Amino acid sequence: MLARGEQSLEFDPADGVVSAGSTTPLGGSTSPKARDVVLNVHLSEDALRSGDRNAPAWLENAGGHLVTAGQVADWCGAGSTTGTTKITVRPVLDLAETLQSTGYQPSPTLTEQIELRDRTCVFPWCNRPARGCDKDHIIPWQEGGSTSSDNLAALCRRHHRLKTHGGWTYTMVEPGTYLWHSPHGHTWLRDRTGTTDLSPPPVEPPHQ
Repeated sequence: MLARGEQSLEFDPADGVVSAGSTTPLGGSTSPKARDVVLNVHLSEDALRSGDRNAPAWLENAGGHLVTAGQVADWCGAGSTTGTTKITVRPVLDLAETLQSTGYQPSPTLTEQIELRDRTCVFPWCNRPARGCDKDHIIPWQEGGSTSSDNLAALCRRHHRLKTHGGWTYTMVEPGTYLWHSPHGHTWLRDRTGTTDLSPPPVEPPHQ
């Protein structure tokens, strides 16, 4: 708690009680220290329009936990009591829209779209958050691949290098769904539900 910069211990010589949660410094100031809290919350359009406090929402930067729209509303209205003084609401991005950048580097909006669409590294079974991943050109830029929604995917640095130098290839079946091929002939389908092994079972040799 001390490392977070918002909790301190106060020793009261009058009664010998040690209290946690006070931000009173030795100089005697009693004003709480305000802090900014950043939550990346995703709600459907139905959840926003219905007013249903029990509608589900996805909390991106807390391990993908599900919360309710009512909890989000309470957080947005709790600034005066918690010391949280800043709430940022970002515009909604259409994850199905095709965005394009003219150069090699994707624009901030295109980068955000890829991160929200893929959520994690799209390599089979990898769960590294997409916000910490490279944005890979599926068809390499040097070979004419565009910097666009339909040619970019989130890959962590290790799997980006494996794809570039290790003989792995993949294609985008549809936005957020990828078909991977290993250099040894194995095939996997990767989408938001996880990874599915599509490799054919080994063929038994004929009995003599």
